[in-house]
Amino acid sequence: MNIQNNTLLNRPASMMVCFAFLMTACGGGGDDGAPATPVASAPAATTPPPATTTPDPDPAPNPTSLDDLVVDADNKLQSAYSLTVDVNKGNSNRGYFSLCDDYQANGGGYKVNFNSCLFRGPLTDGKLSKDVKVANHESQLIAVIWFYDGQAPQYTEWQYKQDAETQILTMN
Repeated sequence: MNIQNNTLLNRPASMMVCFAFLMTACGGGGDDGAPATPVASAPAATTPPPATTTPDPDPAPNPTSLDDLVVDADNKLQSAYSLTVDVNKGNSNRGYFSLCDDYQANGGGYKVNFNSCLFRGPLTDGKLSKDVKVANHESQLIAVIWFYDGQAPQYTEWQYKQDAETQILTMN
């Protein structure tokens, strides 16, 4: 029986020793980086109240939803515009017209990505008249006419005209 009581008494004591080690290993809380609190407090200094200033007006908040957007009165809220293509070469040469948006000036000519064409079509008796829908973000295009008789292609750069009521690309 003495052995049994002795083990029972040692268990709680051992548990308390282990618990104490765990508490000291984990830290006891507190903030080591905080400045020490002074024992005697110094008299509080009086600070004058801050001068009153007129606050700047709040800037307009960034829109977070469609309800917050402000649309200009002359904006037609259209995602595309109509471009009238008017080609009149004044001859009966057969040709093929391409209107593309991906191109680069290359020396005296152009490098055109013909996979980016918005419209392609044949000239009939040297003429073509067509209205093409163009996305609003497309503001510069290139028109190319290829002739079947071996002439060099003809290039015309076109740029969106902000102040024009209708957008027209003319090649003569």
